[in-house]
Parts: sequence; structure tokens; C-alpha cells
Amino acid sequence: MSFELVIAADWSAAATPTGRRPRKDAIWVCADRAGSRELRYFPTRAAALDWIGALLAEGQRTLLGFDFAMGFPPGFAAALTGEARALAVWDWLAVHVTDAADNANNRFELAQVINRRFPGTGPFWGRPAALDLPDLPATDRARAAHGMAERRQVEARARNAKPVWQLAYAGAVGSQTLLGMAALSRLRRAHPDLAVWPQETGFARPEARIVLAEIYPSLFDDNAQDHAIKDARQVMAASAALRAAPGEWWTAPAALPDAARIASEEGWILGVGPDGPLPVGRAPDDCFALPPGIDWTPVDAALATLREGTAPVTGVEVVPVERAAGRILAADAVARRANPPAANAAVDGWGFSHATLGPGPIPVAPGRAAAGQPHVDPVPPGRALRILTGAALPPGVDTVALQEDAVEAAGAVTLRAIPKPGANTRRAGEDLASGDVLLRQGAVLRPSDLALAIAGGLAALELRALLRVGVLSTGDEIVAPGGEGIADVNRPMLLAMLAGWGLAPVDLGRVRDDPAALAARLDAADVDALLTSGGASAGAEDHLSRLMRARGTVQHWRIAVKPGRPLMLGRWNGVPLFGLPGNPVAAFTCAALFARPALLRLAGADWSDPPRRRVPAGFAKRKKAGRREYLRARIRDGRAEIFASEGSGRVSGLSWAEGFVELPDAALEIAEGDAVDYIAFADLGIG
Repeated sequence: MSFELVIAADWSAAATPTGRRPRKDAIWVCADRAGSRELRYFPTRAAALDWIGALLAEGQRTLLGFDFAMGFPPGFAAALTGEARALAVWDWLAVHVTDAADNANNRFELAQVINRRFPGTGPFWGRPAALDLPDLPATDRARAAHGMAERRQVEARARNAKPVWQLAYAGAVGSQTLLGMAALSRLRRAHPDLAVWPQETGFARPEARIVLAEIYPSLFDDNAQDHAIKDARQVMAASAALRAAPGEWWTAPAALPDAARIASEEGWILGVGPDGPLPVGRAPDDCFALPPGIDWTPVDAALATLREGTAPVTGVEVVPVERAAGRILAADAVARRANPPAANAAVDGWGFSHATLGPGPIPVAPGRAAAGQPHVDPVPPGRALRILTGAALPPGVDTVALQEDAVEAAGAVTLRAIPKPGANTRRAGEDLASGDVLLRQGAVLRPSDLALAIAGGLAALELRALLRVGVLSTGDEIVAPGGEGIADVNRPMLLAMLAGWGLAPVDLGRVRDDPAALAARLDAADVDALLTSGGASAGAEDHLSRLMRARGTVQHWRIAVKPGRPLMLGRWNGVPLFGLPGNPVAAFTCAALFARPALLRLAGADWSDPPRRRVPAGFAKRKKAGRREYLRARIRDGRAEIFASEGSGRVSGLSWAEGFVELPDAALEIAEGDAVDYIAFADLGIG
């Protein structure tokens, strides 16, 4: 994702305006647009935030960096707010911080209030000597037993980074942090299309229109910047470094053992990795590398976004069980009766009470018991009753002898062998008991599941309403099937795939390369989700990508996957949108691997990753690093063979294939016989 605008801000906690004349230890902001740069000095925080707010309102894709801590060491957030999230601290401070337009603020008094929530003395320290704040120690040495770690994980890895607890004196960053977090909480509320990295995005490359991140300008060499004041040089250097930020900056901390908690609770400094500061402006090691500042989203990061950001959106309806195949359960299915409902015979034969048998032939009782034709009268002790498979055991019968083990003559039965007590019978409820949970909410119902529900006494089930998914093709060049030109392969293919997944496909037709017409068609779509094909790249006629940046919300754009890197994941008018590539093979692959699990989750099913099977390779291949690859494949003679061409336009390979061979992101060389991962189309719901 490229940023059209990069803003780097050097913050200040000054209690009065810093004057009209630019000076150090004040607020400096650099706005870096491709090809131009604007440096500003501000005497007050309010003026700086007004200017930044105006820039954000321009609608450009923006990376915004501030140079104060955006989180605290572990345990602080929970102790202060009850939630172990940095953003909960932001919101708490927004309520309690007073920060006037003339810079007057209550940071020291508020720090004392916070200290009183902790045992001992501290953790905050540092204040002007004139302030009478007994619970805010003036020196570090006066603190004791407050229970907080001194530094965040990232501060231990960034050279010379100061602890966030210090509020005053040289190098203090705590005051900027308290005032800054409160300001950022308000900024988030004003801009719903803003995402905070990594607190909201995890250690993945964020795709929101506005990305807010913590920066540390001291990481960057400012010697090339022309300005007398160091703070000004540093924000200029920071903005230049952020514009050229390689993808590793966003994802490197994900390797930390406790990465998810750190991201949410402590935050991180962009440009710092697990082992310290990362190289500046290093291009990704990928033959598909983009210009500086642009990178691909890893497949796992894109799937994680979909998995964590999707939830059921459909309503609930009651459907007769015989029409429920392929549908999604909206509530647990609970047995209303036992199965079998009564003890019954497992074979055709003769039933009797085992304990009452005497020696010799067994007299036969009148009548018989059959499935659906119960024998109501008790069977007298010492007598046998003719009984057929499935018949309820009448009173006085607890054992059944096989028909072939008995000889009937002169009104009596002679057994070749006496079976064990209870032989050839089924106990009531031995399969299911009344009240058993038969099927869990979110299950996609198979024919065998319907059998189970019926056996448990259910005539109808609570199901999710069918998810309506609109399919739209874009492009002047495509024509209807059978026409002269480039056939619209994708739309009929995608509509069929959706139907096979138990969803309700909605044909939105084709729209020409006209941004107004495309926007109107998307606006008019009465659907729960959208699949488009074409227009998601960066060409002159790729209007979808520009419309999504201007009016939609983009979570990820350009996934590190082959085929299919122009894949766009986002929302249009709040409706999930999957902007699939125009090439049929890429559209098929991205729909199967990215859209399918997310759409099924929106439809109410559980998230499911396709099973992978390790099989020997029937091919040899050398792969470069940078993208995950999916090769059209099939199994023959126990080995995976792959289609002769990897071209995304070779539709014949889709019909030829029966699955994918999945190759990991890293570089590797495969020889025939090496084990590879195989995903069958059948396991992707593609029959």
C-alpha cells in the first residue's frame, strides 16, 4: 500500500505557547507528499492538531506518526482502566486530561491521581519544585514498590529511548505521552477511517486510509536536512524514512513470542524490530518489489484480518429439516428424544427373559413384535416371542436369539446355543439421549447431519438466512458468453462457486470502465457482500482501486500471492467487498482461498482453513522468496502433478486441475519426490 501523504510530528507538552518565533523543544510537523514537503512550526498543540486535521480531511491515503509513547509497560492499562489495551488508556485520558488552547494543562496533577491507584510510590515521577504534589515524587530515587516495569518491550530495543514514567527534566517523554494519548483518542473519534498500528492492526501492514503510528525520529540520520533547529531536521528525516519504509518495518515485531499482547497493550515504534532498529529504505527482496513505501500484504496477514474482522450478518429462519442440507445452523440443534426411543431388537429372532429360561425347548408365546407393530402384552416367564429387527422389546423380553440359531417345532423353540443376557438388543438412548447437543451452531449441514437431527426428534431447524453475494464484472473489453471478444469468464464461474458454497449468488452484471457507473452499480446493490473482478490494480482504467480509496475502506490491497496479487479486501458502504483480479485463474484462486472462508463466516458458519495433505511432488521447481504460490495440480499415481503453465489467463488449467499445490512464502527448490502441500478442490467446496 502506498501513502500519498506522510506526516511526522515532534510533540511538546509545554504549559504555555512557545512563541511566534520557531524554537527547539516545541511542536514541529512535516507533511511529505510525493514530490513536495511542507515543514511547519506550531506554538500550541491545538494549532498543530487543527492543521493535521485539515490535512487528514483532504481524503488522501495518509501515514501519520507522532514521537511519543502510544502505550505503557504491561499491567498499567488493566490497573488504570480494567482493560489490558493501550487504546483504553487513550480513552481514559481523553476524559481526564485538561489541555486548553493556550497549552495550559493538568498533566502533573493527573499523574498524581494515577499514582494513587498503584501501591507504593510512583510509577510517574518528575515535577516542578513549586508544585505541592506529595504523591508525585520529584525524583526517580523517591519511587518504590509501585509494581510497574520500567520500560516497554520496544524501549529496550530502541537506542536511548527514555522510560515513559519521567514527566519533567531533560529527555522526559511522559508528559508528551499523557497529553498526546488524550489528543489521539479524540483524533480517532473524528476520523473513523483511521487505524492505529499495531494496537488495532497487529503487526501487519495496515490498509486503512489513515494509519497512525508511533515514531522515534532519533532513529533517522538528519544530517542531510537543511535547517538550523534539530527538531525540524528530525521530522524531515522521519517523514522521508517513513515514505521509504520497507514492509519489514510493519511485520518484523510479529516474531516476538508475545506479539499479540505487546501490539494491543504496549504498542511499538515503527522502524524497530525484535533485535533493534531496522534498516531504513531497504527494498523488499522480491522480484515483484514496488517503489519505496509500497509493499505486499502476506497471505497469513490478509487471512487473519478476514478471520478477525468477519462475523455473521444474516438473520435467522426456521426451515424443515428435509430442506436444510447445505445450510448453516444458527443455534445448537438439541435432541428432543432419545434414539432409539425404546429398547429394541437388533436382529430377527426370538425374544425372552434370559433369567427365566428353563432347560429344553422354550414354549412360544402367541403373537409377534415387529418395527412399528409393538407387542403390548407381557411375555410370560420362560416363554419366547417371535420378534423382528427394530421391534420394541415387549415387557418380559431382555434378550434376543438369532433366527438362524433356533428351530421352531410343535409350538416350542429349541436354541442351538443360549446367548448372553441382553444379546442382540439395543438399549433405549444408546445412540442419543434427550437433551444431547447434536450439532453445533455454525455447522454447515450435510445429508448425514439431517439424519442425526431427525433421529433426535427434530422436524425443523433454526438456520441462518442465505447470504446474498453480488457478483460484478468490470471492463470495456469483456463480452457475454458466446460474443465476439474477451468472454466474461469470471462472473458465471463465481456465481456457480457461490451456489456450491450454499450462498445466494446475485448477478450484478457487467459495468464498463466508467467510475461513476461503477460507483452507482455498487451503491444500488442490495446484497450482504460483493465480489468484483477486474479494476483492482493500478492501471489507468482500474477504477475500483481508486473508488475504494476515495469512498470505501481498504483493509488490504495487493496480497503477496501468486496468482492474484491485485486482490483488494475492504468495504463499500459498510458491505464487505472482495476486489478479485480480472484474470480468471487469479479470480478463481483468490475466491476459493480468501473469499470463501470469509463469506461463510459472514453467512454464520465457523471459520475453516482447508485441510492440507502432504504428497510427493511429481515435478521439479525453483521458487523465489516473497509470495505464496498456488499451482494448479492433481494427484496421479500418488504424486502431485502440476499444470504445464502458470499463466493466469490459461483457463484450461482450471478444468484440468483437481486442487492446488501450495508453496510457502520463502524461497525453495523442489525436486521430484519432495513432499509438498496439496489442497483438494473438494475441500474448498468446489465439486
